[in-house]
Amino acid sequence: MVSTLLAAWAIAYAAMVVVVASRRGARVRDRGVHGRRALIVRPCTGLRGGVVHAMATLPVCPPGMTLTWIGCVADADDPAWALVQRCAATLRGHGVDAHAMLTGARGPNRKAEQIAIVDDAHGGQGEVLVVIDADVDLATVDLRSLVSPLGGTRDDGRVVGASWAAPIERDADTPGDHMSRAVLGGSWHAFTVLARLDRSVIVGKALAVSRAALNRIGPLAELRHYLGEDFELGRRIEQAGFAVHASPSTVMSLATGRSVADVVERYTRWLWVVRAQRPLRLLGYPLLIAAAPLLIAGAIAIAPIAPVLAAGVGLSTLLARLAIATIAARAGRIPRISALDALRADALLLFAFACACRRRTVRWAEHTLRIDAEGRLEPTTEAPDDGARQSREQARREAVTAGVHRPQR
Repeated sequence: MVSTLLAAWAIAYAAMVVVVASRRGARVRDRGVHGRRALIVRPCTGLRGGVVHAMATLPVCPPGMTLTWIGCVADADDPAWALVQRCAATLRGHGVDAHAMLTGARGPNRKAEQIAIVDDAHGGQGEVLVVIDADVDLATVDLRSLVSPLGGTRDDGRVVGASWAAPIERDADTPGDHMSRAVLGGSWHAFTVLARLDRSVIVGKALAVSRAALNRIGPLAELRHYLGEDFELGRRIEQAGFAVHASPSTVMSLATGRSVADVVERYTRWLWVVRAQRPLRLLGYPLLIAAAPLLIAGAIAIAPIAPVLAAGVGLSTLLARLAIATIAARAGRIPRISALDALRADALLLFAFACACRRRTVRWAEHTLRIDAEGRLEPTTEAPDDGARQSREQARREAVTAGVHRPQR
C-alpha cells in the first residue's frame, strides 16, 4: 500500500512538471505606456545588504511615460533616511522627479502603511502606482512590461488591475545568499514557476496597480494589518472584478550578506502568510513545491522491499526536479542550479513549512508579530533581541559612510 501511494505521488509530481513546462502566461491586449504617469514608491527601512546600491539605481523611463520617484522612511532616526535623501538628490541630478518623504508609519506592517501614506499624499501624480522594494535594482525593472498591461483586457475578458514581475537573485556572498538564490532561481517556489501554477498569485517585490483598481478596493491603509499585503491586495483586486497579470520580465534583487537563519526566517514569514491568508495552499509545499526530498527519502525507505520501484521513484523525482530548475533558470535568464542546491532549497522550504506550522509569532524588521484567526497582524510586547539591536547599531554606523552610487554591472 505504501509503495503504491509513493509511486502515485511520484507520477503526480512528474506530471506537474509537464503542466508547468507547457503553460505560458495569460495573453493581454495591453494599453501601452504613452501618456501614462506613474508614481514609483520605494519603502525603505534600515541598510540591509544591497539596499545602499539598489536605492541609488536609476529608473529606465519608456518614451512617452512620466515618472515620479518617492523614497519613504518611517522615522528620521532610521539610518535609511539619510540614504533616501541623498538618493533623491542624486536622481534629481539625473533629471528624475524624485523626492524623499518621512511617513511616520507605525504598522504593524510598516511597508504597507508607508505605501498608503505616500499614495494619499502624491497619488494625484500618477494614474499608476508602482511599488519597488528597496533591495531591487531599479534599472532592471522593465516599466513598459510592468505598466502597459494595466487597463488592458486579459484572454479571459477581465481588465488587468495589477501587474507584477518576479524577483531573481544573481550575486551571493554567504551560504544564506546561495540558499536564497537557489529558491528564487531554481525551485518550484521560484515566482516564475509559481506564476505558471497559479494565475492569481501576486508578489509585491515589483508591483504596478492601476488607479482604477485602487479606487475600487478600499483604502490602502487597511493593508497595514496584513503581513502579506501583496496577497491581500491581489485578493481585493480580483474580488473587485479585475485580473492580476504576471509580467514575463524579472527584476534583480541585490540583497546580500544574509545568514541561513535570515533566509529561513524570510521563507517562514512567506509560509506564515500562506497559512493565514491562503490556508489550503499551504499543503502544496510538502505535497509538491518541496516534495522532492520526501519522495527520495521514501524511495530509500522502500528500497529493501521494492528495489525496482524505489529506483524508479528516486530517478523520476530527481529528473523532474532538475527539469523545474531548468525551467526556472530559463525564465529568469540565470544559470541553472545544481541538483544538490535544488535539494537544499527544497529542504529549506520544508523546514520553513514546519516552522510556520509550529510558531505563533514571527520576527520582521526588528518587531515580533502574531497573526489572529482572521489573518490580521497583531504586535506583541516582546522587545527586540540583542542581535536586532546590534544590527541596528551597525546600520547606523554604516549610514555615516554610505555613499550613493550605481552598482557596478
